[in-house]
Amino acid sequence: MNSSIELVKFSSPQEAYNTLIKRKNELEKRMNEIIMLRKQNKLSESEFNREKRKIEREFIEVMDRIMQLKFILNK
Repeated sequence: MNSSIELVKFSSPQEAYNTLIKRKNELEKRMNEIIMLRKQNKLSESEFNREKRKIEREFIEVMDRIMQLKFILNK
């Protein structure tokens, strides 16, 4: 689910919601990992920034879809 999030591949809004929540958690975990790697000097500043921007872009897209589905599911 890295680039564009295709909601049509899910059989129900609830399935899409659950999958997106999992992806959100994965992205949060990955962000914490790269922060730790940067603190330990295992990632350069440019590598860190590149990875961080990539995660942030996907995170924003995932959160947007989650909010849309919350509205649809009345959560």
